[in-house]
Amino acid sequence: MSEMTFKQRVLNEIVKTAFEYKAVFIDYDYLIFSKDSKKKPYYITSASADNYPHLTGEESDFDFASKNRNERDVKGSVRQKIKMLPFLSTLFHMKLQAEENFIKGKIHCSLATSDNALTIGFTDTELLRPKTLLQSNELNHNKVVEITLVLRRKRGSDKFDTLVQGNAEEFCKSFPDLFEAKGNAK
Repeated sequence: MSEMTFKQRVLNEIVKTAFEYKAVFIDYDYLIFSKDSKKKPYYITSASADNYPHLTGEESDFDFASKNRNERDVKGSVRQKIKMLPFLSTLFHMKLQAEENFIKGKIHCSLATSDNALTIGFTDTELLRPKTLLQSNELNHNKVVEITLVLRRKRGSDKFDTLVQGNAEEFCKSFPDLFEAKGNAK
């Protein structure tokens, strides 16, 4: 039996974790709140399938013969991303920190979150879209804010109805117009 190539192993891992990505990021939107945020009072994620290649590595990331690119470094970067993909499914359930206006090398994100195992950066149009995935906590500790609350809603719903982590009382006090009388977020 022949041994799989590096590209084949990477592709297998990307396909395997794509279902987890869909179940977490495409099937649901998340409201991320920190009482210490400076740029926005809260953020809402809304990912699509098109965002997944940004997290796994795009085709150009696998071009080992490019000028000015060391094959060993490229494979190392891809290995790091692939190693982090399985952790995406538990990201919002872990204690999170965030950094607004995250910059790391050529990467610029409106918001990056970390659970210390990985860092995921998001672009911000009206909603946050996953942009990059980094191994470990890459946040600037001088700019970090603690995530106070994460709420979830089924994609297409207008109400956040699941408390993923945190205490909703503080958020309710800050944004009472986002909740119905029974306490669900819109």
